[in-house]
Amino acid sequence: MLLLSVLWVGKLCMAAAPLSIPIQVVEPWIVEVGPGRVTLGGRNIVVDKAVRLEVLPPKLERVTDEKYENLPVYNEKAAGWTKGVKMPPLKAEECSATGLLTSGSLRMKDAPGSTHLFKAGTDYGFDEFWATFGRIEGGAIGANQTVYADYEYAHNRLDSIVFNENGKLQIVQGTPAQALALPPTVESEETVIANIFISGETRKLANDNLFPVDASLALAYSDGKPVAERLLPKTLAKLREGKPVTIVAFGDSVTCGGGVGGDKSLWYQYQFEKLLQARFPKATVKILTAGWGGACSQAYLDSPKGSEHDFVRDVIDPKPDLVTIEFVNDAYFDEAGTAKHYTALVGQLQQNGSEVILITPHLVRPDWMKVDTMKFDEDPRPYVRGLKQFAESHGIAVADASAEWCKLYRRGIPYITILANAINHPDVRGHELFARVLLNLFPEK
Repeated sequence: MLLLSVLWVGKLCMAAAPLSIPIQVVEPWIVEVGPGRVTLGGRNIVVDKAVRLEVLPPKLERVTDEKYENLPVYNEKAAGWTKGVKMPPLKAEECSATGLLTSGSLRMKDAPGSTHLFKAGTDYGFDEFWATFGRIEGGAIGANQTVYADYEYAHNRLDSIVFNENGKLQIVQGTPAQALALPPTVESEETVIANIFISGETRKLANDNLFPVDASLALAYSDGKPVAERLLPKTLAKLREGKPVTIVAFGDSVTCGGGVGGDKSLWYQYQFEKLLQARFPKATVKILTAGWGGACSQAYLDSPKGSEHDFVRDVIDPKPDLVTIEFVNDAYFDEAGTAKHYTALVGQLQQNGSEVILITPHLVRPDWMKVDTMKFDEDPRPYVRGLKQFAESHGIAVADASAEWCKLYRRGIPYITILANAINHPDVRGHELFARVLLNLFPEK
């Protein structure tokens, strides 16, 4: 599973000619492909005349008499995914997948098959977007009462348009999922020319659902040149000399394995440790993690001495050769705020003798970034621009993960499909992307 994404992305992107097969939506559930030609994966693909392919809508599922015991009190002030209980078919990592519940379909009742319905807003509170609900104190649902729910939903799906061994175009359907809608498995003789993302709330296709594979794009992680010679000279020298190298991964929930669980071998920094160790086998590479889920870097800096998250103990005292900094939770900063904050933070690390790599963050759900699409070539967040500007002006190394995430749509990948919770936690492929981008800063020997 770990290497699946790299091999898949690599296969999609190994090409020498630009994309020249048009793909467009021509009817609510019909796409038209061609005519045109392109080279993908070393294969010449020719579509002599336009071909129309039918895409299946998301399948609506109906749940009846779902049982809930001891319904908690609805917390209107909490974040949407924590306001109440989650519906089992819509559970993603740490939350419910959003927008998949059919609007107006929820019915809460006192017994299976009952026609006695509880009233939303009086008896129970309900966040339809996040699909969470709970009882309202003083309403008709008692503290220990069992209730039953009826509702309708549809999962997300990722289909592929492939050019098969017979020289024909066809759609290979993916498996529906509440968050991680994986691309379908295709045969070795088949070449993916585009993916189609169908969310559970899609009611008709638009061109924004189409993700053609850009044949002109370079292999993943191949852009740019290693900068360790110039910006990480002390760490690189120790690696080359076969000496012990200590690296602290400083960050938030992603650095704590958000999206991949407790298996640390899947966390980006330990994937990076393994890759860097293989590249410099005579050295001894040791990764230490200083992570705090849900926190920004300032919170870690302000946390009391001796607490669970003690910046001095966790980041300064180990005297690391290198500190990597990953904080998607710092994305509330604008450019000026980023420069001010990181001048102090990086200065403290450098005074401690550590070199620094700033990791630009992955992409999160579009509305959190104030965009309405998954297709953009430059990260829209001021924080990311500020981080790069700060690094450039201060001679700090940047592992530009954000840039790779912004290329995903050109590789045929809707980035939200590699977020384990469809919000902000990258899955194993996303963690691997971080690791590879970090490794790309170092020369091969």
